[in-house]
Amino acid sequence: MKQNNSNVTNDEFNNFAAHEIIANKEVSHETGEYNEIQVTNGLISTAEEESSSSDDSTSKAISIGSSVGVAIGIGGIVVGTVIGVSTSILFLSAQSIIGISQAHCFFELSNIDYEQVSIQLENEEGVVIELVDLFPTDFTNQYVASFYDLTPNSTYYLQGLNSNGEEVNLGEVNSFTTLDVPTYDIEIDMSDYDKISEQYNLTFIIDNPNGYFIEALLVCENDETLNQQLFSTEGIYQFSLPNILSSYRLELYQEDFLVGQTFFSDYEGINVNEELIEIGISSIVMGLNPGEINVDQIDAILIPNGNLEQATKAEALPDGDVLFVTHYELEPNTPYLLKISDTLRPTFTYFSYRFNTLPIPNYDITIDDSNFDVANGIYDLTFIIDNPNGYFINANLICLNDETMNETHHFFTSNTLELTLPILHSSYRLDLIQEEHNVGSRKFSYYTPMSLIQGSLNITNSSFACEVDLGDISIEQIAPYLQLNDEPSDPLVLEMAPIDNTNSISLMMEGLLSNASYTLKIRDNSRPTLTYFTYTFNTLA
Repeated sequence: MKQNNSNVTNDEFNNFAAHEIIANKEVSHETGEYNEIQVTNGLISTAEEESSSSDDSTSKAISIGSSVGVAIGIGGIVVGTVIGVSTSILFLSAQSIIGISQAHCFFELSNIDYEQVSIQLENEEGVVIELVDLFPTDFTNQYVASFYDLTPNSTYYLQGLNSNGEEVNLGEVNSFTTLDVPTYDIEIDMSDYDKISEQYNLTFIIDNPNGYFIEALLVCENDETLNQQLFSTEGIYQFSLPNILSSYRLELYQEDFLVGQTFFSDYEGINVNEELIEIGISSIVMGLNPGEINVDQIDAILIPNGNLEQATKAEALPDGDVLFVTHYELEPNTPYLLKISDTLRPTFTYFSYRFNTLPIPNYDITIDDSNFDVANGIYDLTFIIDNPNGYFINANLICLNDETMNETHHFFTSNTLELTLPILHSSYRLDLIQEEHNVGSRKFSYYTPMSLIQGSLNITNSSFACEVDLGDISIEQIAPYLQLNDEPSDPLVLEMAPIDNTNSISLMMEGLLSNASYTLKIRDNSRPTLTYFTYTFNTLA
């Protein structure tokens, strides 16, 4: 059953922050009402006030042995005065140490074995949180029950239970309230700091009049192996910076709660020149302002997907006042971390930058042939792709009928490319290359090509015959040949005859080898590299 303490208000429970050790009195109490709680050689104790009588039970020093498990850093607060009641178990609220998330509750026992008593903790909703045993202290008839992982700024109720599970009266006070999580303003004293003289001493000061036990962690943001840690109950933390070429973050902790934070930086570090950064499919080019960093003492590495085993070194070279980091063999569509570190101390990172390489795109190619004019011999075409970011693209025009007419390395960064076809009577393919990756292709032609007339093919063990529709090619332009494929030999000239009233021809060859592979080629009679038509076949066995 919960009992309200009529002598202690809720305000008296919330005067201090959590995870703190109180080393002086709560000023709202009169002298002699409680004991001052201190830390002595790792023990939590009370100091007798000068005005207290040595016979007063509340002025006796209470120390907790290691068996209790109390650690330095637990906040304590006077939460009331001992009320003398006629009972065998009395909750000593005045001596109890209440922090943000921990409570060490002291009890005085008379005429009862502490091993026969357990202390139950309930929250404000009456839910049982924990049932713990009592442990002895160094003082006769005084015992402690410890609770952990409590909620800050919350009221809890205590209930005594004997070995039969029966309730035992704890006196008029049977509750406590954990402390709220504080926030400290931090002042930086630079009176002993002189960068020119390489004297990097800083003092961080907080207002800690109650002497709470607070940890200060100085984080070196460029190299966490250089972090420093100090503990103090006076609110003063003196650090000497291990390396000036870094930013620093001071963090304050009370019972593992972050209760204050500030930053300090006194150097110009590496930063990105946004106008000089380009990330591609498999490349990065980045211009950096090196600040105060000596570029002769740095290493730049690229780590893919956080995998250090696959890290690769990047080139980092100065060009005037700019440091350029470049690499051209990255994996497409992959997250990378760029780290620039000290060559002599790899854990010291001057600069880091996360980025993703681009996925391999596939550009749709549209052809604008509005300026294409066969009658006047104008073969101009405009190829259109969607390239709003202005990526550097290489276009190769492949003449499929005559590779000697290929036109390669037409570089462009816009959305359009204008090209002139070298000849009319050929099929073409436009290939787009971006950082050595194929990112688009389009096959096209602006003439009617030759084709084999269906049903005209006649192949025996020693002869070949067929008919070919010449399309837009005139018979005067062509020269048909047969080539034996399996061994070097001179081309064989076929018999050719026009087919009346058509632009077609019939082709015939006798005396071929049986069970042999041949290729029919119809070439331009004035340009042997220009092949209008090919057909491969095997004679019968």
